[in-house]
This record gives sequence, C-alpha cells and structure tokens, in this order.
Amino acid sequence: MKCYKAKWILTSVGEVLRDMAIVVDEGKIIDIIPNSEVNFEEKFVKDLGNSVITPGFIDLLTQFQYTDILETKPYDLKAKLKKVFKICSLKYNFAGVSRNNYSRKWAEILCNYFTLDRNQKIESFKHGVTESIKAGTTCIAQVSKEYKYFEIINKLPIKNYLFFEVFADTKDHSKKAFKVLRAKIEDFIWHKGENTHIGVMLNSISGVHKKLWELFSKYCRKHNMLMMTRFAESKDEMEWLEHGFSDIDLLHKFMGLRKITPYEKDLTPVQYLENLKVLTKKVLVANANYADLDNLSATGVKFIYQPTYSEEICNKKLDFKTVLEKFGTNFGLSTQSFSPERNFSLLKLAAELNKDNILSTEELIKYLTIYPAHILRLENTIGSIEKGKDADFNVFRLMDGEDYNDILKQTVPYAVYSRGKKLVKDGDVRFSL
Repeated sequence: MKCYKAKWILTSVGEVLRDMAIVVDEGKIIDIIPNSEVNFEEKFVKDLGNSVITPGFIDLLTQFQYTDILETKPYDLKAKLKKVFKICSLKYNFAGVSRNNYSRKWAEILCNYFTLDRNQKIESFKHGVTESIKAGTTCIAQVSKEYKYFEIINKLPIKNYLFFEVFADTKDHSKKAFKVLRAKIEDFIWHKGENTHIGVMLNSISGVHKKLWELFSKYCRKHNMLMMTRFAESKDEMEWLEHGFSDIDLLHKFMGLRKITPYEKDLTPVQYLENLKVLTKKVLVANANYADLDNLSATGVKFIYQPTYSEEICNKKLDFKTVLEKFGTNFGLSTQSFSPERNFSLLKLAAELNKDNILSTEELIKYLTIYPAHILRLENTIGSIEKGKDADFNVFRLMDGEDYNDILKQTVPYAVYSRGKKLVKDGDVRFSL
C-alpha cells in the first residue's frame, strides 16, 4: 500500500481537491484522504509537495508504427531496391498531381513505411509508444492492419485498444476480408491480457466496399464492439462521393486495390453511411473536416479530433470551438502527426487548442481523461481519480507561487503511473517493451 500526497488533485469528476492524498493498493485507488490524516509508515508515503495529480491521459487514435518512417532508412540491397521501385510507382501513378494532394501524401507515407523491414517497423512502433507514455498517456487506441503488433500491444504496461484496419475493393474481397479478420479477432480475444481491448477500423468511406460496411456493422452491433473510421477528411473523398472518381483512385491503385466506386453518387458522407445503418453511438469517426457536423453529431457517433494530422495531411482542420459546440463531451483528442518534429504530448496539444481560454483547466483535462474514457467504454476503470479505479495517474511538479492551472505551461509530467506502477520519473523510463 502506498500513499501519494499532493497540493492539488484534478480528479476529472467533481471539484479540484486541495491538500489531499490518494491511497493505492494492488494497482487500485482505495481511498482519497486529507494530507493531514495521512498516518502511514513513512516508507509508504510519497510526499509530492507542490504538485498536481491528474488522471492518465488517453490518445484516441495512434498509429505508432509510422513514428520513425522519415528517419529510418532501408539498410540492405533488397530493401533499397524495393524503395526505388515504390518511388517509381508513386511518381508514375501520381504524375502531374501536386505533392500537397491528400492522396499523394498518403502514398508517400506508405512508400516510406512498406520499404522498412519487420524489425524496423516494430522499433518504430515501440519508439512511439515510449514517447507517448513519457508524455503522460496511459491509454492508447492504436490502428493497424498488421497482426504482428498484437503481441507487443498485448504486453504494454498501459491500457490499449487495438483497432484492426481493413480495406475492401469488391464484394468478394469484402466477404474474404470479413472472414479473415473475424477469425483473427476471435482468436485474439481469447489471448488478450486485461489491458487490451479489440475493435475494428474500417479505413474510410472511399476505402471500403459497401458489402464490408454491412458485414462489420452487423458484426460489431451483435458483439457490442467499437468500430472506428476516418470520415470526410479530404477533398479527394468528397469528390469521390460526388463524381464516383477522384485522386483517391490513384492511391488505391498504388496500394494494389481495384477501383472502388460509391454504391450511389451525390450523397453526403452522413447519408452514405446512414443508409448502410453504420452510424451509431458505438462508432468513432475521425476528422470530419468536410462533413455536415450538425447531422453527424445528431447520429450519436463519438468524434476523434486530430488537428495536427488534419492540417498536415488533409489540408484543413476544424476549429476547436466548433468541435466543442457540435460534439460537447462526445469527443477526445489524437496527437497523430507525420512530422519529424511531432509532439506526443496531449497536454501540449490541448493547451494550444485552448489558447483563448475557452475552457477552464479542470474542464480541459476532462477531454484528455474521463470523456475519452467514456468513448472507449473504459470509464469504470480509468479516466478519473476515484476510489475503486485503477491507479493510472500523472504527477506534475510546480514552481513556488504556481497553482494547478500552471500545468498547461508544461509538456510532460514529472512522473507517470499505470496501475500504481511507476513507468516514468523525471524523463527516465522504467519499463521495457
């Protein structure tokens, strides 16, 4: 049993606590008491002084396999030749298309990624996870179509959701993809640890055939499983919906997919998926940069706000105030970025979005903690500092004269805990992947 005394505790429920302590036993918070009432043996008490305790942060969409793709280079002749071939294919398929084009940007990302070998991909993923934890993230929603990451994710010292990404270009391929992924999911469910949860990521409206939408929508409803998708994030996708073709077709060709056509043209993104009975409260949609937000929010879907990714890749991002107005508490944040200078800090991202002080500090922290916990349906174990919940929390040290509002000036916490186990202290990582 251990006790952690702090000047401030942002619980993400109720009021901000002052001069209180959390009592942790076997990975759970078993009590919250005034500092003055702490009477444990000294060796079991950690006096954090002028500090702030927050719940651990939750990143709603990560793709950490891409972390090092711009720094890591193919190292053998075979890999180098593969990259040359991919670059030639990219230039051939996208001849005359601006490098600022959404589909071309994704083709370049995939070109860099697929020329790495297995070990390089895994090290890239581990690097992203490590940096994220150092920044105070104790729960991630990782997206990948590659099954090899399951074993690593399943052993992570933090909570995680693994959303398996799937594409399909024809009805027959949809049936095959569904059978394969369904079998994998059912196998992984038997072998997953208590920190791991499984979901399905249907790539996008333009990357998934109508049949696969129908199959997985029905499957996820039947098995009470979360489903995620990228949604109306680019002009390319909107043109595809309107005309039945766009530069998205070039991306699909580069990926080895056949041409995918809408089941019906001139539908809005919301209409397209509502007609397939996809949009429910158990669906997470990312970006929606070109969507009708009123109609989208009315469906009850949960929203993933990726401002950095949207600006970098989609050439447009939604305004933070607009997202607040349209989705209320039904959204959380993602730090996803493909920049070499990317920052993994959800706190830094939130502070930048809230530079006009639209939200109070304690309310802003909820968008990193309890609100995304509800979205992932993990609110019974994480997302707030409460008795009975897992001891997933961050510690931020303050300077003299500062109060809890000053954590917004910081990027990373002093210490990070998951189930009461210290994972990071003053930048020093205390876990291995």
